[in-house]
Amino acid sequence: MNQILATAQQILDFKVGNISVGSVLQGLILMAIFNRLISMIMGPIIDKILDRFKLEVTVRGFTKALIKVILNFVAICVVAESIGIPIASVLAVIGMLGLAISLSVQGALSNVANGFMILITKPFKVGDYVAIAGIEGFVKEINMLCTKVLSIDNKLIIVPNSEAMGGKITNFSSEELRRVDIETKAGYGNKFEDVYKAVLEAVKDTPTALQDPAPFVRVSGYTDYAVVYTIRVWTKSENYWDCYFDLMQKVGEFKDKNGVVGGVPSMNVINAKE
Repeated sequence: MNQILATAQQILDFKVGNISVGSVLQGLILMAIFNRLISMIMGPIIDKILDRFKLEVTVRGFTKALIKVILNFVAICVVAESIGIPIASVLAVIGMLGLAISLSVQGALSNVANGFMILITKPFKVGDYVAIAGIEGFVKEINMLCTKVLSIDNKLIIVPNSEAMGGKITNFSSEELRRVDIETKAGYGNKFEDVYKAVLEAVKDTPTALQDPAPFVRVSGYTDYAVVYTIRVWTKSENYWDCYFDLMQKVGEFKDKNGVVGGVPSMNVINAKE
């Protein structure tokens, strides 16, 4: 038993330069304890502090991650000093590692930088319906590397932040109201007033369509067999698609109810006598 203890002590006393194996083990144990303290004690404290500022989900996530990185960096410096490694040496090693990593993961760093740009400029937030990088959907999550978008047909699409910020961004949820634009056609035999009446009744019967701002109905074009009417109605942004499909159906129903006849293509054929 004594020989085992002596051998173990020799292993712990073995040094590479001025650093012994025992010191390294001590440092690893201290780091494990510190990480545990961050999770159990500092984590809830950080959450309470962030709660007081009422930050958005995205900002909160970035801030919490940044604080944890800083705390771990401080822990590494303290542990290194305690086992005999000068802090200057630690900083030099971290600097070289940072340079090497930055050269090998330039794309990832670009995503992180653009993630901070999203955090600062706030072109969209979690829950918004957006069009970015050629796709549309609801923003489900924004993290340091990517933005997760849930499409209308329930597909999760992961967009790198560099692509999300690298092109045009359309945020359909940024404003409280959105305008629904549709067209309908009626034959030339219908009076304008009858068509207007049918359409306005359809708008009034659509639950998600707002009466203020007032709905808009006007003649916007002519075809060979029908008059084209443009209908513009305002609704709350979250009700856009419900309003669109309900209004399409209601317009058809109230046109029939008011005797408005749709245009039908026709052709007159004249037989010339020889």
